[in-house]
Amino acid sequence: MPSTHSTRRLRLAALLLVLVAFDALAVLTAYVLAHVAYGLLPMFGLPVGASVWTQGFHLVPLGPVVLAGTPLVLALQFLFGYRVTLRAATGGPDLPEASEPETTRERFTAIKHERTATQLRKRVARLAQTADMTTPDVTVVDSATPNSYAASRLGERTLFVTTALVDQLADDELDAVLAHELAHLKNGDSFVMTAAAFLPIVSARATRRLRTTLETSVFTHRFLDGEISKNAVGAAYFHLPLVAFALAAIPFTAALYLASTTCYRLLSRVREYAADAGGVAICGSPAALASALETLTEDQRPATDIRTAETGVRELCVVPYAIADGTPDPPEGRAERLAHRWRSVSERLLPGSHPDVERRIAALAERQSAREQHDRS
Repeated sequence: MPSTHSTRRLRLAALLLVLVAFDALAVLTAYVLAHVAYGLLPMFGLPVGASVWTQGFHLVPLGPVVLAGTPLVLALQFLFGYRVTLRAATGGPDLPEASEPETTRERFTAIKHERTATQLRKRVARLAQTADMTTPDVTVVDSATPNSYAASRLGERTLFVTTALVDQLADDELDAVLAHELAHLKNGDSFVMTAAAFLPIVSARATRRLRTTLETSVFTHRFLDGEISKNAVGAAYFHLPLVAFALAAIPFTAALYLASTTCYRLLSRVREYAADAGGVAICGSPAALASALETLTEDQRPATDIRTAETGVRELCVVPYAIADGTPDPPEGRAERLAHRWRSVSERLLPGSHPDVERRIAALAERQSAREQHDRS
């Protein structure tokens, strides 16, 4: 049974409340790290007093910072979360421009890509009309991974489809997957999930940036087998506080990553069942969506493939595979091995981003059976 309008509104409100709670957590993390930085000022020889840590908490109370900072972080999420997902989807291999083909093969590829995009837009427009909703933008991503996802913010909605998805699915299966993505947009959870991707991605990047600071430091590069930054030796005096801050900040950014990603993935798991049901209501065939999921998961990616553990776009996708093609290089050096181990451990600690596909298919099979019984009666 499709969700009622009031149920969708309550569900979206609950998702927003969870998102706001993690925004407050992000502000608290930034508040603590700002005081860590303030406490390191004497290392620069600045006369800020002996008890700078205590003084800092007295100078700027936590309450007003959280009240003012949480709406700011929420605004940044809705603004930049959409940009991050668009950049992640279009960051793969570029197709040649149709206006300047260099070879016959490139010309054929460009023409095929444009025809695929045109056909998909017609399909999406037809399904959107059935769903009584405006037609979103459609972007075709050149990738060997069959996948799709929808991203949105106020005034902008985009449905991403890979070329492999179009090539591997039958017409009714493709319609079912497109309907699944339209259901995400209609339910409003694409809007929330696009924004929710911001904190996990930013905290992961902050952790990597801090790790790079340690790798390129004159004080820690030997332990991490890293390369010394060109400016690090000349600025060793100023580099020491940065190293101290990185060592103190990494636990906080890593904890924020784990917490926000846990929330993000749990939200992703919850929304898939609703989108499956909504997609069936649009396309009218539970069997077609079940068949599409079976086709997309026949060739499962290896569990050790770290690309599938990276948080970001894959939580938005119909199946939890990275869109980017290629295999990651094996870790070299102590720093990369530690980073690889961290990703492996965090992936074991974090919940899966999607429900088991067998359960989704079973739920769709029940819907198909109920529909057939209804038709016979």
